[in-house]
Amino acid sequence: MKKIYIIIILFGFQGLWAQQLIRFSLQDAINYALQNNAQVKKAGNDVLKAQKKVWETTSMGFPQIDGTASYQKFLEQPVNLMPARIFNPSAPQGTYVPVKFGTEQNMKWSATLKQLIFSGSYLVGLQSAKTFKKISENAQIKTAQKVKEAVVNAYGNALFTDESIRIMQQNIKTVSQNLFEVKQMFQNGLVEETDVEQLQITLSNLQNQLDYLMRMKAVAYQMLNFTMGRPVDAGLELSDSVETIKESAMQLDLLQQPFDMEQNIDYLIAKNQEKAKKLQVKYEKTKALPTIAAFVNYGKNAYNNEFKFFDDNQSWYPQSLFGININIPIFSSLGRAAKVKQARLAYKNAQIDLKEKQKELNLQYTKAKNEYEHSFKNYDIAKDNLTLAEKIARKEAVKYKEGVGNSFQLNQARLQLYQAQQQYLQSIISIVNKKIALENILGR
Repeated sequence: MKKIYIIIILFGFQGLWAQQLIRFSLQDAINYALQNNAQVKKAGNDVLKAQKKVWETTSMGFPQIDGTASYQKFLEQPVNLMPARIFNPSAPQGTYVPVKFGTEQNMKWSATLKQLIFSGSYLVGLQSAKTFKKISENAQIKTAQKVKEAVVNAYGNALFTDESIRIMQQNIKTVSQNLFEVKQMFQNGLVEETDVEQLQITLSNLQNQLDYLMRMKAVAYQMLNFTMGRPVDAGLELSDSVETIKESAMQLDLLQQPFDMEQNIDYLIAKNQEKAKKLQVKYEKTKALPTIAAFVNYGKNAYNNEFKFFDDNQSWYPQSLFGININIPIFSSLGRAAKVKQARLAYKNAQIDLKEKQKELNLQYTKAKNEYEHSFKNYDIAKDNLTLAEKIARKEAVKYKEGVGNSFQLNQARLQLYQAQQQYLQSIISIVNKKIALENILGR
C-alpha cells in the first residue's frame, strides 16, 4: 500500500510540474520552436534522408558482393533413355534402357563480386543526389524561416491580447468610477438619466469586450504553444513586453542593408531546381553510352544420395568464373531522343522560373523595405494620436464634471481613445511583423 501511495503522490507532483509556468522571451520562443516544432523536425529528417540517398547512389560505384546457397532433393529423379547396346552389345537395334544420372540430393553455394567500371548514368546520378541534398537543406532553412515568422506572429498576438486586456481593465475601472459619479449627480438632479444609461451601455460593451479578450487569450497562448512544439495546454508566461519587442524590432540599420540575391533562400531553391533539371538532361543523354561492369564468381557444389553435406568426409567441388559485361544501347526507336528533348524543355522552364524568381524577389524586397519603413511612420502617428486622444478624453471629462460639456462629446472622446489604444498596439505588432518579413527576404 505504501508503494501505491508513493506512486500516486509522484503522479500528483508530475501534474503540478506539467502546469508549471515557464517564462519565454520572444527569442527563447523562437529558439525552442527551431528545435521542437513538428515541421522543423520533419525538415531535418528530410535532410538526413537526402544524405542517405547520396550514400546509396555513391555505393553503387563500389564493389558489390552477393551470396547464394541452395539445397535440392529430387522426389523423383529424372530418367534419360540410353541405347541398350551401350550396356549390352547384343541388344536389339533401337532398344533403350532407362538411366538415372546424378544423386538424389545436392547442395551448392556461391559468392559473386561485382564492380561497375563505367556508367555515365552513375556519374550524373551522383551529382543529382548531391543536388537533391542541397534542395533538402534549402527546404529546411525555408521551413525554419516560416516557423520563426509564425512564432513571432503568435507571440505578438499573445502580447497584443495581454496588453489589450490590461488596457480594457483600466478602461472599465475608469468608466465604473465615472458611472458611480454620474449616478450621484443624477440623484442630485445635476444630470439627466440618459447620461447614466449611456455610461451603463459603454460599461456593458467594455465588459463584453473584456470577456471576449479573456477567451481569446487562452486561444492565443495555445496557438503559441502549438507553434513552438509544446503541448497546447502547457504552462506559459511571456517575459517580453510590447515595448520590449518594439525596441528590438525598430532597427534602422536593416533598411541600409543591400539585397544580396545569393542570401535569399527562395532564390537558392530556384537555382538548385534549375541545376537539377540541367543534370536531368545530362542523365538522359548518358543512357546512350555503354555500361561496363566486371564480376568474379566463386562457389562449391556437393552431391549425395543422403543428407550428409556437413559430414567431414563430404566432397565439395569448387567452381570459379570471371567475366565482363558490356551493355551497348543501339536503337530505341527514337525513345531516348524524345526523353532528352523533354528534359531540355523542362530545363528551359527552370531557367525561365529562375529569371522570374529574381524579378519577383526584387519586387518583394522593395515592398518589404517600404512597408517596414512605413511601419515606423504608422507607429509615430499612432503614438501621437494616442497622446491626443488621452488629452481630449481628460478635457471632456473635466468639462462634463464642470457642467460645460455634454455626455455625447464625452462618449465620443472615450470611443476615440479606445480606438487609438488599439491602433497603437497594432502599429507595434506591425513593426515586428514587417521586420521579420524583411529579414526573410534578406536571408538574415
